[in-house]
Amino acid sequence: MFELSLFNSAQFADQGLSILGTLLLTSLSAKTRMYGFVVFILVNIPGIYLLVVTELWWILAVTPVWLYLNYRGFINNYREQKEQNQSST
Repeated sequence: MFELSLFNSAQFADQGLSILGTLLLTSLSAKTRMYGFVVFILVNIPGIYLLVVTELWWILAVTPVWLYLNYRGFINNYREQKEQNQSST
């Protein structure tokens, strides 16, 4: 039987945001991809909660690397969007 709990809500939020982020990251538009990176940064909130509750502490060790890669992707997409806006004007 399905029960509504904080753990189940975190799982739904984590998976829902991951699907949305993946959808946005597949866009050809740099602006839309930036939103995908923002979603993947937000997915850390329920994701870290799930890792703490399930005691998968070792996965938290790679979280800073994952955040750094998302940050770099966000900045690169921002620069690409800025270039596209300047070249179109």
